[in-house]
Amino acid sequence: MMQLTGDDIEQMMAEVRQTHADLAERAAEVDALTATATSKDRVLSATVDAQGVLTELKITGQSWRELAPKELCSKIVAIVAQAQDDVREQGRALLGDGAPEGLDPMAGLPSADEMTSMMQGLVEQLGEVRHER
Repeated sequence: MMQLTGDDIEQMMAEVRQTHADLAERAAEVDALTATATSKDRVLSATVDAQGVLTELKITGQSWRELAPKELCSKIVAIVAQAQDDVREQGRALLGDGAPEGLDPMAGLPSADEMTSMMQGLVEQLGEVRHER
């Protein structure tokens, strides 16, 4: 049986404290991640936070007005999904080998289907508002 000295225990405790500090720092870095994706025509840009939540949507110019609501919806969903993919990749790159095997630290973000459904609901609401005018 191995006998631990006070110095051994103190060294192990220092390692545990350092590991805890490193993990807290890495968690703060992951929480601060954002990603922005821009459409090829530069009309749309979407920014998401570390959890993939849309925090900003920019629509520039006037060409978007020529799109059918469903087409605009599809373009928004695609650009948001791209930003979400980008933030996932940033998270994976930041965590590197630090995440336990089999654990996806960026899991839980809305899927493209969920985003499509949400955006279609918004388009339907927008159509109702336009008809009320």
